[in-house]
Amino acid sequence: MGDLFHRFDRFAYYLFSILVFLVMWEVGAALFGRNLLPGIAPVAVEMVAIIETGEFFVHLADTLQRVAVGFSIAYGVSIPLGIAMGLDRRVEYLFDIPVLIGISVPGLAVAILAIIWFGLSELTAYVSVFLLATPMIVFNFWQGTKSIDADLLQMGRVFEMSKINRARHIILPSLLPHLLAAARFGLALSWKIIVIVELLGLTSGIGYQINNAFQLYSITGVIAWTLNFTIVMMLIEFGILKTIERRATAWRGDSDVQGGGKRE
Repeated sequence: MGDLFHRFDRFAYYLFSILVFLVMWEVGAALFGRNLLPGIAPVAVEMVAIIETGEFFVHLADTLQRVAVGFSIAYGVSIPLGIAMGLDRRVEYLFDIPVLIGISVPGLAVAILAIIWFGLSELTAYVSVFLLATPMIVFNFWQGTKSIDADLLQMGRVFEMSKINRARHIILPSLLPHLLAAARFGLALSWKIIVIVELLGLTSGIGYQINNAFQLYSITGVIAWTLNFTIVMMLIEFGILKTIERRATAWRGDSDVQGGGKRE
């Protein structure tokens, strides 16, 4: 019985945290007024209505497509750059300051500049995600590469392994937790960036619909579109990304891995 509880205790905590959130929501609605913070029931009705019209899936597809393209480019560039920064001091010195500047730049400023540069186009969304997500993902790979056991790398040199074999058999397996953590973190950041860009200057997507609800002063609509989108993100997080993470790190003996370390 104890083992069974230990195996599924996370779900008990998940359920408890959701219940606490819902209770706090209702309490907040009662305290601040339901015209400012609608209760759970009207928001739930609006969420269902949005889905039933089919409009949600049309705009969700546009948002997902923008995130997929922008994130794929950012991730593809970040892997070799982060590894190079972790292995070579010259590359590290060259990109250290640009990466830290990229992390510090406000996302809203980049989104506005991208709209000015590229207009109301898909390219605006791709460039915004690339410019804002790349520094954060590079930083993750950079620090992950620097944490690789130096003895393993030295052993590879002693056995005269080629650079490709060292990357394949030593570096990439050691970076696997960081690869997965960077994917999850980068995607979470990309969702937020895309919604801001859509809200500011595009004519479709979840951010565009949130802005429409705001223009109509429909707080219920703003929350309903936001929650529907959040639920989809949670399904991707728990249904796809965490499943991949558990399978890829099963060899560690503890599938619940976060950013390279075991969690007790």
